[in-house]
Amino acid sequence: MAVATWRRESLLAGIAVVFLLADPVRAAGLNLSWLDCGASGVANRTFACNTNASGLHVMFGTFVAPAGLVGVSGFSAVLDAQSAGATFPAWWNLRTGGCRAASLSAFFDFTGGPFNCHDYWQGGVVGGVAMDPPIGNRARIKTQAAFVLTNDPRIVAIAPNTEVYTFRLGVNNLKTVGLGSCAGCPTGVCIVLNSIVLTQPPGFPSKTLSAPSSRNTIQWQGGSEADCLLATPAKNATWGGIKSLYR
Repeated sequence: MAVATWRRESLLAGIAVVFLLADPVRAAGLNLSWLDCGASGVANRTFACNTNASGLHVMFGTFVAPAGLVGVSGFSAVLDAQSAGATFPAWWNLRTGGCRAASLSAFFDFTGGPFNCHDYWQGGVVGGVAMDPPIGNRARIKTQAAFVLTNDPRIVAIAPNTEVYTFRLGVNNLKTVGLGSCAGCPTGVCIVLNSIVLTQPPGFPSKTLSAPSSRNTIQWQGGSEADCLLATPAKNATWGGIKSLYR
């Protein structure tokens, strides 16, 4: 009982440590951007689809903290991608057994920057990413990470309105051109950060965030929400409708 009391007091004490990081102009919720977090990143990513090299296309998922986070020990996130075409592009089939298997990677270490949002994890979590089989012109991506030790000293309170680096997902250019290449790189794709579930230490409830703070959708090759609506001619859809298909 004494240990549990000490841990609770330690978690609550962390509120003062991070309180100055709060930004009162940010609403609690989710943000998704290319190149960096939130407003520091961009909404659209274009690529000439002319090489198998040239590094990664990196999307940043973040959350703006709600009230009541006494400590976050890990997270799980769900993203949905939808093509502007009638089918899901082979170039975006990044799952095991897909045309570009192993071309999707996840990173949770922000100690080397960028530094425009709060690095809560401090390089201390491990995790991974996976893609579900496409359904029509849509596919779901799941990523999660957690501290290895439940009593890790980096598990502290997060002040409300603090925007926190949560994950980076990188998409490489392998099999874009040449023999064995995968079609569909130029096709517009919309990606929505559907939800992030934040796990807290024992005795404190998890927090689920599903509303955007400022922007929880990004585009590939100019893909837009209008493109996504056109991609399903039999039934008009909204992002809410797209997300409901997976629940």
